[in-house]
Amino acid sequence: MTADPAPAPLARHLAGRLDDAEAPVLVLSHGITDSAACWIEAIEHWAPRHRIVALDARGHGDSPRWDNADLKNQETAGRRLAADLSDALEDLRSHGLRTSPEEPSVGPLRAPLLLVGHSMGGVTSLDVAYHRPDLVDGVVAEDPAFVTPTWRALLRANAFRQVAGMKGIAKDPEARFTAETTENPTWSHREVRASVEASCGVDLRFIGLGCVSPPTPWEEVVDGLAVPALIITGTDGVVLRGDHYLNLLSRRNPLISTSVIVDAPHCVRRTFPERFHAVSDPWMEMIIARGRRAGRAA
Repeated sequence: MTADPAPAPLARHLAGRLDDAEAPVLVLSHGITDSAACWIEAIEHWAPRHRIVALDARGHGDSPRWDNADLKNQETAGRRLAADLSDALEDLRSHGLRTSPEEPSVGPLRAPLLLVGHSMGGVTSLDVAYHRPDLVDGVVAEDPAFVTPTWRALLRANAFRQVAGMKGIAKDPEARFTAETTENPTWSHREVRASVEASCGVDLRFIGLGCVSPPTPWEEVVDGLAVPALIITGTDGVVLRGDHYLNLLSRRNPLISTSVIVDAPHCVRRTFPERFHAVSDPWMEMIIARGRRAGRAA
């Protein structure tokens, strides 16, 4: 019996100090319905000192659409989210920065590598770091989508509303752009434009599952994480609010740092970029310096 072909790899967008083999690497994973293009302001901010790999999640941006086998339920889709990121990291570590696995290898990547993710991308980054600590040196997660079993059920039951919302955006993207920029005056117009375009092209079959994370319980991920992580959240309708945030703090993993940016919503960085970077950047530099001192086996 012939095995099913492996799913096609995610699209990668490279930026920053690509000619500097010693420059640390940031691998960016966006939230649901966004794309790699939605990181444009952060990419320009980090590019002078880092090499950057911005990924389009499956069914988003330039990445392949979803295979039916992975869309059976939330668990199979969530496992594919994690596998996609793990596969990309394995290729980067083994063959260096290249836009596609079909390109010639440029040799193993030994520079420090940090994952940076928002929402779905944040929790997926933490999940992969938990299961594959050999691939990463640290994680920055912006209001990661830590959901409980009850939340998963509610997301599944209400996914049709998000599908309808995406269809509505596709019918009138300019109205969505105007609404977003009016309601969120500090948001970069370039990122809002990219977000609207990504919403118009997202794979609605995935959206219809209500899947926002890999299936591993977030408590297991937080308790077992063996690489440093910084979790940044806000106070205005964020995922990590109230008792949920206190539950995170109670896990007491010494490798996890947290920061709350007052008045920030779920899109912390897009709303308060200066405050986000004031927290994230010094922490990242500390982890990068630690990674350089530790080095990687030849």
